[in-house]
Amino acid sequence: MSDIPVKKYRVRRARKWLKRKLIPFSVQAGKVSAKWSKPDRSKFPPRSLSDVPGLARYEYSWLSQNGEDGILRYLFDEIGFESRWFVEFGFGAAQCNALRLMLKEDFHGLFMDGSRENVAYFDYAAKRHKIDHRVKGVHTFITRDNLQSLIQDNGVPKEIDFLSLDVDGNDYWFWEVLDCISPRVVCIEYNAGIGPDLSLTVPYDDEFERFSKHPSGFFSGASLAALESLGRRKGYYLIGCDSTGTNSFFLRDDVEVAGITALTAREAFRPHANWLGRGISEAEQLEFMRSMPYEEV
Repeated sequence: MSDIPVKKYRVRRARKWLKRKLIPFSVQAGKVSAKWSKPDRSKFPPRSLSDVPGLARYEYSWLSQNGEDGILRYLFDEIGFESRWFVEFGFGAAQCNALRLMLKEDFHGLFMDGSRENVAYFDYAAKRHKIDHRVKGVHTFITRDNLQSLIQDNGVPKEIDFLSLDVDGNDYWFWEVLDCISPRVVCIEYNAGIGPDLSLTVPYDDEFERFSKHPSGFFSGASLAALESLGRRKGYYLIGCDSTGTNSFFLRDDVEVAGITALTAREAFRPHANWLGRGISEAEQLEFMRSMPYEEV
């Protein structure tokens, strides 16, 4: 598709690379630690969203990228905590889904990521906040073959409260093989550009990196329909997506929330707000996705 702004994405990635190289580690890590210290002054539930349907009415962001902090706060307010354990892979030290649970709800957990610098920033901040004894950051490149052992070798129990999965590639395949843990709540990123109906994922590749596959980064992950179907097979039901069209949320079949029912991918689907904001319509996104070598599942 000719009008996807590939040059803009390349420039943005180059700037991020330069920033990492030019700004000293202590400064970057210090910013992460300082961000963790900022107060959470968000009103909950957000009164301004009272008329918004679905999970989106609870959205707010303290240390999450979008509204995940609010959605997770709502869900756990309803179902309570049991193990107070989480696993999150593909995380950001300054911004990810489990940080609030770690800092405000005393969770134990495991973070895993392929960026050595990102994990080093996390380790620095965790020691400063004196939580490195209960939450571990592990630098690793995850594959289907090592995922289970990585989790088990780091002392994660079978029963956990929360799993967050965002690796911009093999997400579907990792969730498919993951049976050493049984999370009550799952948050997994979906590729909204594929639309609500097609059940597609990128083919499995141990070394998958989305910008290497296509410079736009659009060829990544799995569709919401693919994840909904996989969730059903694994004993999870889809309950909604965030309003930006980034993350989908699932509950284990034995976990119930009053007023929340299982949704189809079409019912839960939200388009990708960022791509729409850049002038790339849903039809144009789908046209591009159809041109890529996705695998039907």
